[in-house]
Amino acid sequence: MKTAHERMMAAILGISVTGMGIAAAGEPNGPIEYPGMKTLVNGQGVQAPDYLFRNDGRKTEPWQAQWITGSGWFRKEVTLDAAPAQVAARVTSDAPYFLWVNGRLVSRGPVDQGRDYDGGATHRWLYDCRDLTPYFHQGKNVIAATGGGRFIFEAQADKLLVTSDATWRTAPSHDVKDWQSPDFDDAAWPAAREVKEPWLPLVASEIPPLMEAKYPAARLEGLPANKIFEKDGSFKVVFDRVLSGYPTLIVEGGKGAQVVIRAHREQSFTLTGGKQSLQFAAMSEIAPSFTVEFKNVTEAVKVVDAGAIFTSQPVAYRGKFDCSDDNLTRLWQVSRWAVQICLQTHHLDSPNHQEPICDPGDYVIEAMVDYYAFAQPWLARQDVRKFAWILKDRNYHNFHTSYSIGWLQMLMDYYDYTGDKTLVDEMAPYVHELLDTYTTWRGRNGIISEAPNYMFMDWVDIGGFGCHHPPAVIGQGYLTAFYCHGLDMASRVAALQGDTARVAKYAQLRKETAVAFNRELWVGEKGLYRDGKPFQTSVKPYQWMPADKDIETFSPHVNLLAVLYDLAPQDQQAAIVGKVLEAKPLNTQPWFMHWVFQAIDHAGLFDRFGVLQMRRWRIVPETQSFREMWNGGDLSHGWCSTPLVQMSSRVLGVTPTAPGFKTIAIRPTLCDLDWAKGSVPTPHGDVAVGWAMGTGKLTLEVTVPAGTEADVIVPTSRFEQPVIELDGRPAQASAHVPAGRHSFVVTGKLKSLLGKEK
Repeated sequence: MKTAHERMMAAILGISVTGMGIAAAGEPNGPIEYPGMKTLVNGQGVQAPDYLFRNDGRKTEPWQAQWITGSGWFRKEVTLDAAPAQVAARVTSDAPYFLWVNGRLVSRGPVDQGRDYDGGATHRWLYDCRDLTPYFHQGKNVIAATGGGRFIFEAQADKLLVTSDATWRTAPSHDVKDWQSPDFDDAAWPAAREVKEPWLPLVASEIPPLMEAKYPAARLEGLPANKIFEKDGSFKVVFDRVLSGYPTLIVEGGKGAQVVIRAHREQSFTLTGGKQSLQFAAMSEIAPSFTVEFKNVTEAVKVVDAGAIFTSQPVAYRGKFDCSDDNLTRLWQVSRWAVQICLQTHHLDSPNHQEPICDPGDYVIEAMVDYYAFAQPWLARQDVRKFAWILKDRNYHNFHTSYSIGWLQMLMDYYDYTGDKTLVDEMAPYVHELLDTYTTWRGRNGIISEAPNYMFMDWVDIGGFGCHHPPAVIGQGYLTAFYCHGLDMASRVAALQGDTARVAKYAQLRKETAVAFNRELWVGEKGLYRDGKPFQTSVKPYQWMPADKDIETFSPHVNLLAVLYDLAPQDQQAAIVGKVLEAKPLNTQPWFMHWVFQAIDHAGLFDRFGVLQMRRWRIVPETQSFREMWNGGDLSHGWCSTPLVQMSSRVLGVTPTAPGFKTIAIRPTLCDLDWAKGSVPTPHGDVAVGWAMGTGKLTLEVTVPAGTEADVIVPTSRFEQPVIELDGRPAQASAHVPAGRHSFVVTGKLKSLLGKEK
């Protein structure tokens, strides 16, 4: 017996279904070719290099359309006197919808329903804005859609406004073929019913439509030479990497046979004979293959085609990186792919898990890759807004307590990399309410010891506890460090608003908490901070917070965050980092390494330790991806991608020093490389950096885009008495340069590398 969810999925494409699959009767299933979005599929991946997205979702007029309901299948005929110059549409449904125009699939969505995990909601419903101009023509046109219990559509076709209302027709059953076709006769279908009761406020989704492309299989394993199955059997469709997409299969014949497609998920289809196109109803991880099994075959079935429709946000591969270590170059490229397959209706943790929008601790890393690899800010912007709405709904207690500070970091990173202050203005009230909530978690000891829990710290064991949700004795220190960083960022938000009272309040809280942090956690004889003190909390143990034990632990997490956020005195920071890194391997997983690298750099030790730590990453050849954790987990987790950020921001050295890269810092770090080159996209154009270390000579070439200027810090640490030239003239190691191309040359005697970490 099918579940309600399975019945809903059966309705999505309007075709016969067994289990959760969809058996199409020849209608186009995509990939959707969105106007202006030409995809390029090659050995690098999938991109739409020339697509430009304009965020105009907020400029639409009030809705004239009505929500309609019926069987979930809807049709409307529209007659146009001429081919329209423009058709701008808005559409959404209370469940996943598919939209066809004249038999052609033109949209799947809602691209974002604005929902979250059970217990958290935005209290808004998002709709998609779509350009449907190329799909309409002079004469009769047919709009067909599947949705859930409610559907709404509105399109302005030149002067004609097309709206969902009682003139639309709804299918009497789901046993209809070719119903999306313009030639189908729907005269016997009943009228849809308008939904009059109140519904959630409609809010425009402000992200682009998803990019889709047919991704070819690398090989088919186990398929007969003639591609025909006369009896039950199976074969495997193998790709060259892990994918986010829809497994697809086209077959002929086989009436009555059952087809089961197994990727990360499984869907079943019952064949009705003839030529049929089979496709998953929802995006799945393909890592890197799926299996097709034929059961109950009594009539021969021929495999016509097998592959996948890849899907992600539309991206262009603008950022670049190459260096003398091929493995690091490959690491940068794989990091890019690891994030791209997570760029869907929101930043996913992975196409495998597809967790709802409750993981900004993951997304803060992915969003940085968005900026350095793609210059794609839209998904981060929308995720920041949605998560703020959910935080408020949850009284500012996210399921992962520490991740709320990750949300605030996402907001400030967005501002720094785009220069868009409007989002900061909109989010300011949420920021202050979040920090007010955190402040209530300070205990009598002055640090965060009254938090409802301390998840998420890391997928590691410390003191006998799993630190997905450690006890207070382990969680106090690292969460207090994040809180202090949150105070710094909230103070910056307040300053942008001209709120001097809050700036002063946050400064006082920061000072008090830093004093308490050092008093309670610093252990001088060890030269390290302990994670916490036992029995400091009044919060009762429960599922997500184990009871304290009388233990003392010294995690890398609390110590490196103390360095990064200047809770540790500056003159002790390098010693703390050095002591922490004595542990080999460092007891952190790939996610927390994002903060490890920042702390190493903050202590001035990236040249010594940065690349050394990046070499911990291992690429799985079959999937061209990383494991979620060093030795386990899924193969599509975006949080593993921080090496890309580190190579672009530290090895190339490119970071913004004013919002939107109006001014730029270029501070390359040589590490143990011979050369590195690449580019970083900005709103003004690409920053290009290339450096090479020769015998007694360093060359550094930088290109600064028009409308900006840069402060360049030339790496001279390998030279005893460096002589520096800028564009052929004597210069200092620190130089301010205008837009344009500039060349630095450093010469002199090289220092010995004895004692340098290898």
